[in-house]
Order: sequence, then C-alpha cells, then structure tokens
Amino acid sequence: MADRLQRGAVTVELVGVIPLLVAVTLAMVGLIAVARDQVLAQSAAREGAREAALGSDQARAVAAVRAALPAGRAARVTVVPAASDRVRVRVELEVRLLFGVPPVAVRAEAVALREPGPVPRAAGP
Repeated sequence: MADRLQRGAVTVELVGVIPLLVAVTLAMVGLIAVARDQVLAQSAAREGAREAALGSDQARAVAAVRAALPAGRAARVTVVPAASDRVRVRVELEVRLLFGVPPVAVRAEAVALREPGPVPRAAGP
C-alpha cells in the first residue's frame, strides 16, 4: 500500500513541475529571439555605417541596412553625422515574443570614420 501512495505522490509532483519546465523553455526561446535580433541589428548598423563612410548619400546607407536584414523585416534606421569626420548609424528592430508578451525594442549603433574622397581638381584650363 505504501508503494502505491509513493507512486501517486511522484505523479502529482511531476504534474506540478511540467508546466514550470514548459514556461522556462518558452522564456529561453524568447531570450534567444532577442539575442538573434540584437546580432542582426548590430550587423545591419555596421553595414550601413560602412556605406555611409564611403561618402554615399543617406539613402544608400539605409538601403545597405535593409539589405543586411532578412527580407520584409521592419526597422527604424537613422543616419547622422557623429562629427565632421564620422558617421553614426542607428538601427532599431521590434522583437515579437510569444503568447501576447509586449514587443521588445532592440537597438544597435555603429560609428565609422568617413573615407577620404578624391582630391578636388583646380578649375581652369
């Protein structure tokens, strides 16, 4: 009789632990999604900063950021001069989590030194 009660207690304990394990697993999946998107945002910001550092216009830098992200991924991109010789690119992604948890904003920033352009030629004959 004692063995039967013992088996019942183990079953009840297992029923209590399984939802906790599922919750921990889902939290880990959400954390992995945030980490993945942080890496994506940082990589895209670097690509945009490289493009902007080459002296191209802001639209090309934004296009480089969007090309570095997965197709259709929405992002807020800001390209601003950090100093007279630097450019700063900020990327913000919205990470949607599981089961109605409010989205989390992931931000990344990259700064690049502007590349020197060609030497201007003197006008005249």
